[in-house]
Amino acid sequence: MHPAHELLILLVLILHIALPLAAWIMLTGYRDTPTRFWLTGISLYCAGVIMAAFNTAAYSHAKFILQALLFIAALLLMLEALLRDLKKTERSPQVLWLALLVGGIYFSFIAFNGLYQTAGLMSISAMFLAFGLTAMNITRQLIQRDRSQSMWLITLALALMVSGHVLRLSKMAMGASPSQFQVISYTWNSNYLFLTTVITMILISFGYWGYVLDKMGQKNQRMQAQKLAAEMLTQESQALLQEREHLLMVNARVSAISSLSSFSAMLVHDISQPLQALEFGLHDLQSQATPDQTADRLLENIHELQHLSSKAGEMVSHLRQLMGKGQEQVSAIGPDECLTAILPILKGEAKQRGIALNYCAQLPAQPQVMANAVMLQRILFNSVGNALDAFQGLDRKDPTIDIEIHEQMEDQAPGVLLKIMDNGPGFSLEMLSQLDKPIPSSKPHGLGLGLLLMQSMVRMWGGHTRIGNRPSTQGPGGLIQIWLRAEPIENSHRI
Repeated sequence: MHPAHELLILLVLILHIALPLAAWIMLTGYRDTPTRFWLTGISLYCAGVIMAAFNTAAYSHAKFILQALLFIAALLLMLEALLRDLKKTERSPQVLWLALLVGGIYFSFIAFNGLYQTAGLMSISAMFLAFGLTAMNITRQLIQRDRSQSMWLITLALALMVSGHVLRLSKMAMGASPSQFQVISYTWNSNYLFLTTVITMILISFGYWGYVLDKMGQKNQRMQAQKLAAEMLTQESQALLQEREHLLMVNARVSAISSLSSFSAMLVHDISQPLQALEFGLHDLQSQATPDQTADRLLENIHELQHLSSKAGEMVSHLRQLMGKGQEQVSAIGPDECLTAILPILKGEAKQRGIALNYCAQLPAQPQVMANAVMLQRILFNSVGNALDAFQGLDRKDPTIDIEIHEQMEDQAPGVLLKIMDNGPGFSLEMLSQLDKPIPSSKPHGLGLGLLLMQSMVRMWGGHTRIGNRPSTQGPGGLIQIWLRAEPIENSHRI
């Protein structure tokens, strides 16, 4: 063997062993599935080139067939890697095995019929030409999508490889002798094919290494962008939650004012009674101021007038509390004391409408619950007001509203249960199916702010509500249950 030929084989061996190994090492930590396919394909391609170099020195049918099969597997794996990078799709592995089977049969026929130097070399060049053109089309699309400068090196390498095999095929087509196609012939076209093969390997190795780094860099940028978008979304969500809480409090105040306006006539009626009695009492007191009138009798009348004046003042004070601010504060309160304060107003309106309103508190231990006194009064005010309105136009004998409050454990947590019941028409099925919507309402023109206020506020206090109808055995009627959690023990003993 000529020394130049031996040096050529040695150079091919060194390049096609060192470059794939270096590429594999340099891409440690960056080897995703397409990269592993590409590196495996490059390794098989290098093994095929090495086998071709040995086959040039000492030809055998087995080495030629193995060389062809290595090239088929390598080209298909590299195409699969590029396609997965482009379209994120997978092809069945059966395509590879079928191609290897057909290729093995075809190249075995070529080898055993002595067609290696003609049809064999032409078939291998045609195979590389088809691969190069297909791969260049894919790299063009990847360059347009990813803007990777490293992919240009791969495209250039593919173009060089295609040019070498186009030259060989053109020489064959023009009828050149087979000796001119061999690498050992050292013709200008065989030298060009050898040089393009070596340069292709160098460019592909470094080009794909750079492309993988570009791809990972873009992936990191996308992850950073997604992280930034997630942070912005979180901030927007927090802002929306704060705005929701603000709107909730505004709606609560609107609900309270709307509810209070429906009781304006009742308040005027109830307050006017003690004021009129006070006026009449003053006239009577004036008429009794005679020399023969005893001081005890006058003092008795004065005390009665003071009681009437105090009653009117309490009603006005409770009304101002209901329309005032401070709903956001949550503290330990006595539920019985809180609700009893507004019972005179509620009973006055119920009496005026001919409806019996009963209040029963079974709280022997006088527990403290976590709530806001003013908001709890508003909730009761609105719930009873809705019950009173439900009786309008309803021919019901002995209309009744019952308010009960007693201690009750919920999920092993102590608390107090407030129940508001009536024997009116109750809630409709449509209304009950809409309770989980933002603004449900049982009134034709209502906005449902009362129920929204009740459910939201009680939930903020750590309690819960149940809205429904009384059991069928007790007859028709609505039933609202409000469970409030008791004051924590550590708070109740705080000094």
